[in-house]
Amino acid sequence: MLREAFVTSKTNDGNTFNDIARSNGEDFWKILQGPIYSRLYNIDNTELNISKIDYGYIYNENKILGVARLRQVRVKPNSCKLHKEFAKRNFTQKCYAEYTIDKEDQDSFGNNSLNIFTSDAWNYTSVNQTKTSVYTGVVSEYGGGGYVQLFTRNANTTMEILRELERNSWINRGTRAIFFDVIVYNPNINLFCHIRLLAEYPSSGGAITSTSIRAVKLIRYISSIDYLTFICEIIFTLIVILQIIECVIEIFDKKYLFLFNLWNLINLITIILSFICILYEILNHFSTTKHLSELLKIENNYPNFDELFNLKINSDFYLGLTLAITWVKIFKYLNINKTMLLLNKTISSCLNEIFAFTSIFLIIFLAYTQLGWILFGRYLTEWRSFRTSIFALFRMILGDFNLYAMRNVGQIIGPLFLFSYIYFVYFVLLNMFLAIINETYSRIESDTTLKTYKIKKFSMNFYQLIPRKKSIDYETNLKTRGYTDDDIKKIINKYDKNKDGNLDEEEQKIMKHDLETGQLKLNQNLFTYTLFTNKQTSQSVNDHINNSTNLHISIQVNRLSHFDDVGSYEQQSTRLLLDDDDDDELIKLDMSSIVASNFCENNLIELRLDQDMEYDNDIANEIKN
Repeated sequence: MLREAFVTSKTNDGNTFNDIARSNGEDFWKILQGPIYSRLYNIDNTELNISKIDYGYIYNENKILGVARLRQVRVKPNSCKLHKEFAKRNFTQKCYAEYTIDKEDQDSFGNNSLNIFTSDAWNYTSVNQTKTSVYTGVVSEYGGGGYVQLFTRNANTTMEILRELERNSWINRGTRAIFFDVIVYNPNINLFCHIRLLAEYPSSGGAITSTSIRAVKLIRYISSIDYLTFICEIIFTLIVILQIIECVIEIFDKKYLFLFNLWNLINLITIILSFICILYEILNHFSTTKHLSELLKIENNYPNFDELFNLKINSDFYLGLTLAITWVKIFKYLNINKTMLLLNKTISSCLNEIFAFTSIFLIIFLAYTQLGWILFGRYLTEWRSFRTSIFALFRMILGDFNLYAMRNVGQIIGPLFLFSYIYFVYFVLLNMFLAIINETYSRIESDTTLKTYKIKKFSMNFYQLIPRKKSIDYETNLKTRGYTDDDIKKIINKYDKNKDGNLDEEEQKIMKHDLETGQLKLNQNLFTYTLFTNKQTSQSVNDHINNSTNLHISIQVNRLSHFDDVGSYEQQSTRLLLDDDDDDELIKLDMSSIVASNFCENNLIELRLDQDMEYDNDIANEIKN
């Protein structure tokens, strides 16, 4: 709506702001005195007897803060040197160069005796007074100072100001840019908006227009959604703090090796950008709280919101960059899927080939950029500089080009340039790139050793620093010791004093004590002992074996502390079946030969003596037969 109000609104001649004259700027004054003036003061609505309070509103919803401002940037006369041939012919026309900071004019100009309403517009105002940041236009980059003229809250006075500026030639050959700035606020959507119309007058003549409309939300935490956003920001800050702590611990642990991992670098960059986002949000909050009330009190001057707008825009920029890199981190976790793993491995495996291809592409691309700039730069605007020629070639890759304009420059050279560029880029370079990707993908797909990643258990380096109550996973503990599900049920029934089906903390402690001391007994048919390599319990085992009959004895060695790359243990066991006559061999067995370096450090071995009833029945049946 605001763009329609200021940019696309037409004068009586049917011209818009983008259609201003290419000569001395007469149409610029028509735009200011026409649609822009009528929108600022609601001149179109005065016949409807709208009350005076409605003046200063755009479309009755957007409140104008303060007044609008015109700012002109000029260059010094004779800022460029004439050729000696023109000097010989007494060429008296002054020379005005292109705008640069060192050539900016800061002297007063015009005839002050003719200025009634615009005495300040002919004197230079420094950047310290305007408090305006540097702005980059289409032609050049302009400083924050200049020759300033403020609008007024009275429509008639403003019209007199505009007419006086036009009559006394405020815009002349030394003018390089005219800025029109106005700040509005829409309370319905809680947005501040900065509207800037720029007319640049290059040294080559004519005028080039551009528009900038920036809308930001400076007043925050009003609605329920805003407070929900505030809670999310707090959570985000806490997560960043935890990530910083973990990253610092990991850097101290791995030292310089930390930087040799790509995902560590990406994580470090994400943390830095997140920290910058938090700083910008804090600065934006305090700056808005400090300056906003003062700016809103300004009525007869231009309220400069540049600092607040730039803080908010920079904050959004770093936030968007942080989110973009965070999305890239998802590739790290997509390797659990084979298809995504193939894609990631393909890209990582062909990086060297892609770098080589990029070098060849840049050589050809820059050669055509230079050639196009030289051939078409003086005829076509899209080739007027080396920078614009780069964008013109990128558009040609996407199929956006004007063959007829290039052919008008040269009947042969234009089409030849276009077709040769398409041939090398599309038919040669593009197919080379596809061949590199296809060959690498085929090689990775045929790799039989390629395995998808497993999801690791969530853990943080600093988790051990947090005090917490230890718990016993008794079911897992019993399964690692070789107990079956039926045995576990019996154990739970034995130690479950309150009969709730689970073992509380006190019951688990009793069970753990019995496990460690070897006192856990389910019935007469099941005995469990813990045998160490120092054979300190060998005599007790021997005594029990001598007192037992019809025992089917087995030794089960569990590798309890061998961890795989996932973080969980892999149970492996060795069972030695012995007969009754082998009891002495069992006791004399050197357990250290069984317990190799693959097992736990204390060489803990579990000896289970089970009275196998089925084994006894089989023996009895054989005797009968």
